[in-house]
Amino acid sequence: MRFKEYLEDFEDLDIIDIDLDEKTVDAGAGGKKFETVMIKALQAAGLNLDINNYAGKVWDIKPKGSGWNKHLSGNEINIKQSRTKWMFGSSELYNMLPWDGFKGKFDVEKAAKKVKNFLKKRGIDKVIYLKPASPETQDKIRNVADNEDPKKAKEVLSTKDFYAEKLEGGFAVRVLTDPRDAKEGGRVSSIAIDSGGKVFMRSEKPRKISGATMVTFRTPTVTPGKGQKRSIV
Repeated sequence: MRFKEYLEDFEDLDIIDIDLDEKTVDAGAGGKKFETVMIKALQAAGLNLDINNYAGKVWDIKPKGSGWNKHLSGNEINIKQSRTKWMFGSSELYNMLPWDGFKGKFDVEKAAKKVKNFLKKRGIDKVIYLKPASPETQDKIRNVADNEDPKKAKEVLSTKDFYAEKLEGGFAVRVLTDPRDAKEGGRVSSIAIDSGGKVFMRSEKPRKISGATMVTFRTPTVTPGKGQKRSIV
């Protein structure tokens, strides 16, 4: 079964390219729960949107119609929790690079180009990552979603306390290596995705998740990109 899954131990980590069988449990962790809450709050405010029900995509919603901040309108959006650093994970990136070691020379520029092409095909550069800028605003979102109060929902969504960031068009990918020995070569240590001259997200050491080895990414801090605060409406 091929689908986007959120895992309890990894907050709202989006898995974009892993095949999982019917026995795999969707942990329903905080990230997925908040996505549902956020969508409910947006709908309470009278905003129209499409919801992603397909695998292999990072976006959660697409705003449509009027009422949205022009920065968000018509774009693919991935919903994150306020304090999370997690972005997404990929099993294909593990299979693509020699994380366990290589011998001789390794062309990092060629590898980076291959990774960037993969990310572009997955639409990573098209997605706006949207998250409340503070836990207080996230609590307010939960409250208006529970009460389904249109007026209160619009008030909360109109405050400039949301981060809405995406990769710049000229984003760069760097594949970093760790040398072992002059004779043995080395290994790939991480992938850095840069935007606007700074690291937007970076991979961690590959790890096993639900039986597959994944390369997972996170932001350096809970503040993504340039950290510009915007409203949703």
